Amino acid sequence: MTALHDLGVRRQAGLRRMMELIGVAHPFYRRRLAGLGLKPADIATLEDLQRLPVTAKAEYMAEPEAFRLAAADLPGLALQETTLWNVAFTTGTTSGRPSPFFNTTHDQLAIMLQARGAAEAEGFRPSDVLANLIPLPPMPTGGFLVVPRTAEAIGIPVIHALTGARHPEFPIHRGMDEAIDLLAASQPSVFWGIPSFIRRFFRRVKERGLAFPRARMIVTSGEPVSDAMREELLQALRDFGCDEPQIRLRYSFTEMQGGLVQCCNGATLQNVCPELYYLEVVDPATGQRLPEGDSGALALTHLNRRGTVLLRYLVGDTVALKLESCPHCGRLGERLVTKPARSDALVKVKGLLINPTLVADALTADPAIREFQLAVSKAERDDPDSPDVLEVRIEADAAHHARLATSLPDLVQRIVLVRPVVTFAQPGALYDPLLNLKAKRFTDERPKR
Repeated sequence: MTALHDLGVRRQAGLRRMMELIGVAHPFYRRRLAGLGLKPADIATLEDLQRLPVTAKAEYMAEPEAFRLAAADLPGLALQETTLWNVAFTTGTTSGRPSPFFNTTHDQLAIMLQARGAAEAEGFRPSDVLANLIPLPPMPTGGFLVVPRTAEAIGIPVIHALTGARHPEFPIHRGMDEAIDLLAASQPSVFWGIPSFIRRFFRRVKERGLAFPRARMIVTSGEPVSDAMREELLQALRDFGCDEPQIRLRYSFTEMQGGLVQCCNGATLQNVCPELYYLEVVDPATGQRLPEGDSGALALTHLNRRGTVLLRYLVGDTVALKLESCPHCGRLGERLVTKPARSDALVKVKGLLINPTLVADALTADPAIREFQLAVSKAERDDPDSPDVLEVRIEADAAHHARLATSLPDLVQRIVLVRPVVTFAQPGALYDPLLNLKAKRFTDERPKR
């Protein structure tokens, strides 16, 4: 029996069990199956999944509780399968509040095993000390929870920087310099965080004349990483004295309670837990599964969960996948053969579709630019019929303003064919890592019609 065949058998066994539980205790998919005239047993193979339409993010946002298995309706299950362990929060609901994602003890144990497998693939060592640079958020997010969970699963110490927006009643959050002082005393070897924050953190470390001599690896999640930022982060490790700096880019989302990982520098992102998650690429309009290697919408199906359960859930990104063994580590699972791109990444400005990510990559490459933001507005702010204006907002030292004001309009116009205006912001005005989890790189400020 080949590894690929064995994986297929295990996946289909997981799907059949999942459908049995869904048929009894899943409010949303019970309704959906009934509306289609299907029974749970009709979805017995991965091919059968195509009989179901995709699940849109808006459907989950509208009633997240309806995607949770009702434990009271599941007799005969173990205590771990019916006991709520924790709740992570993801994309907002129609009310504007974040959507809960429920994990039972069963789910938590699977997620910890997943975290251990991902860390082993990435090259964590028993001697590592992990620095958690994810800001402490106002609600438990998957991005924050995955770091201590990984340390627990592989048995290494983790130091939490606990930056983020301060709470007036409970002053537990630290400022940037406080976090640097804390980690300087602990001397971590692995730094895990959102790339824009890690970059700012290391720049501040350099400004203070400090170093982390044990630093050897960076793990990023939450934002894409341009080639220029990747090289800057690697160079920071070299400046600390690391001869073989490592960086692991994660493609993560809460609905996977982890994500796809790299096993070495520059490796293709891979699903190291294919028995837990089935990934497919589909036409988002029809739900039709696309051939391996074709680009389309990424859809996720849970194969072994007891809390929140999703079938053919559209993550919101365009990717291309291949189910194959990694040429570096030999692990079998879906591998991304293209960089993930947000399905809604293109925006129309002055009648032209532009990709803000291309501009962001170019701005990241200029070391003089500390922070930036692209904004689209109207020449007359309150008039939706006035011409569009593309603005590039920059945070940089005053010594660079003249050069950037001259060069950036030409640079951006070459990339997206739209000439922007360039404005300069005060430090912290565009992105304060102590207040916001992620930098907001693009904003559409045009009035709604």
